[in-house]
Amino acid sequence: MYGIFLKFFGNSFEVVRIASLWEKGLHTVLGKPTCALCQESTDKTAICEDCLADVNTLWFDEETVCKGCLRHTSDGLLCGHCQQHSPITCAQFASFQYDYPVKQLLHAFKHLRQIHLSRALCTLMLQNPPIWLPETPIDAVLAMPLSRERLLERGFNQSRFLAQSIADVYALPLLDDTAVLRQHRVPQSTLNGKARLNNVRGIFQAAADVKKSHLLLIDDVITTGATVNELSKTLIKAGVKGIWVWALAHPK
Repeated sequence: MYGIFLKFFGNSFEVVRIASLWEKGLHTVLGKPTCALCQESTDKTAICEDCLADVNTLWFDEETVCKGCLRHTSDGLLCGHCQQHSPITCAQFASFQYDYPVKQLLHAFKHLRQIHLSRALCTLMLQNPPIWLPETPIDAVLAMPLSRERLLERGFNQSRFLAQSIADVYALPLLDDTAVLRQHRVPQSTLNGKARLNNVRGIFQAAADVKKSHLLLIDDVITTGATVNELSKTLIKAGVKGIWVWALAHPK
């Protein structure tokens, strides 16, 4: 169904709008919105206060991860690897550990097409923003691009939902889906670390004028960081002055 919407309307932003209207209509029929985790009614968000408190135990603390690569550190400074090899990005941050129930919610959203869960995931991500964001000179937000083939297969770009919410909350412009093009390759999740590096090499192409800009890159999950780093290299070659990365989740 979402593939038809995508083909007709032309991009994933229209899918976001349609999903939002559908959700609004469903709540009108059934009454109050329900918590995405416990299914109890909730007044203000997609996740009730009790479940939100439980999920927030998975928050990543910026004082325990390297801001260059998200590896564990004891002081929140650059890890040994990043001290020896300067990070491509200015800073990276993930809001949550990639564990239950965030992992299950994201899987259902991406692979089972439960679009209504986008509201819950956006709510979670905005609960724990990076501390450096308010002081960062961001010009625009960019969602991690999907290849045309993957976009048609899935029907939407999951990172675009997150990026749209963040852009709205922080009053930042959101770059169009066509700003960066991505070649189709096998999913990163099916490969090991070394193969992931080879799999993403040269897959991005900057199609928009991004010279001298400072971008906030939004992704759903960062694992090895191979895709983020490859995209960042492409953007820097295209003239981007600085790249900050914010993801929903990262494995502990």
